[in-house]
Amino acid sequence: MSEFVQIARQPIIDAENNTYGYELFQRDSSGNAVDHSLTNRTLSAQVLLSAYNLIGRERTVGDHLAFINIDTEFLLTDVIEAIPPQQCVFEITSHLSFRPNEIAKIRFLHEKGYRFALDNFAVSNASIAMYRNILPYITYLKVDVQASDIEFVASNLEPLRQDHILIAQKVETLDEFSAYRDIGFTYFQGYYIKHPMPVKHYRLAPKHFGLTKLYKMLKSVPFSEFAREFERHNELTIQFFQYLLSAGFKQYDATRSVRHLVQDVGQDIVERWMMLIIYAKGSENVRETKGQFSLFFARRIDLMNTIVSNVHSADPQRRRDELRLLAIFSTLIDVYQIPFDRLTAAFKVSKNLELWMAMRKGRFSLIYKAVNQLQQRSVDIEKVNRTLKAFKTDYDEVMEKVEKEHG
Repeated sequence: MSEFVQIARQPIIDAENNTYGYELFQRDSSGNAVDHSLTNRTLSAQVLLSAYNLIGRERTVGDHLAFINIDTEFLLTDVIEAIPPQQCVFEITSHLSFRPNEIAKIRFLHEKGYRFALDNFAVSNASIAMYRNILPYITYLKVDVQASDIEFVASNLEPLRQDHILIAQKVETLDEFSAYRDIGFTYFQGYYIKHPMPVKHYRLAPKHFGLTKLYKMLKSVPFSEFAREFERHNELTIQFFQYLLSAGFKQYDATRSVRHLVQDVGQDIVERWMMLIIYAKGSENVRETKGQFSLFFARRIDLMNTIVSNVHSADPQRRRDELRLLAIFSTLIDVYQIPFDRLTAAFKVSKNLELWMAMRKGRFSLIYKAVNQLQQRSVDIEKVNRTLKAFKTDYDEVMEKVEKEHG
């Protein structure tokens, strides 16, 4: 499996060429269209997982809207509510016929502030009649330029323009852009504007078996017990922090430990978020090996605890909790390049961690320096040993303990 996860994004612009949002498409690690043997529910979940957990919303769409294609199977899950309503538009194809429970779910989500687009909408009286039960809950109508007659669209547009925002999609020429702009379309998408472009980042995926087992635990034990087990899962932990950064629900308390933060977030959000990952994995191979990024993060935690093991602590558990948080935030900064102000807006952290994040000073600075030196491609052992001297250890002892820990 590739070390990278990848999606593609295609901009949606206004008449002045300002970006309004991006439609997101799942891609394999080589940038090719995905395996269409996968269910639409799996594909939708994979796009959301990539954008919110693996790549990060800021890197994927910034402050713009993300347009996500879904089918009715995905619509009927609780996963949509894991995403704040102001951040996404969910596209449903106009080729579908909608059953009463599906219409009820669209209405329910619409009333909670979620926005929907009807994709490939054909402007006609027949279409208006066919979709009359859901049109009141649809914000955007996306009209396929290549499948539409401009004169017919123009003459039948007025009833739709009053209650919906119109997007011309599959715009391939300047003439098409100009024609649909002139008849009152607000936004535009297509190859004339830009082809879908890749966005990628390192892959960090938990194993399916461990994830499923943990989800069952969530449903069967006290939430505090689940939270304690959760923090042992490194890949899930870093994904969870990235998700909270992307979603931006509120500022969460990360002053004590991962398990306390999980409890601060609450069971409802955690459950929906875990279901998103389970749906995204679909029938994925459960025997997959850990990628290099997963190993890098796990090793960072191990190195930090090993480096300080010769130094007495009055509260060893608190120290382990602090070092795990340092490993998480240093990874978000070093690998994901998350700015300091975004981290502190999303998470309340201890004074010691805030000092390190802001200025690379304080009690964590020397530990981070040692770990950073040890995780370089080419390790300068003499230089590392000068740093490790403060912790009453050296390179050989640290490496021996880490290797012994992992058999």
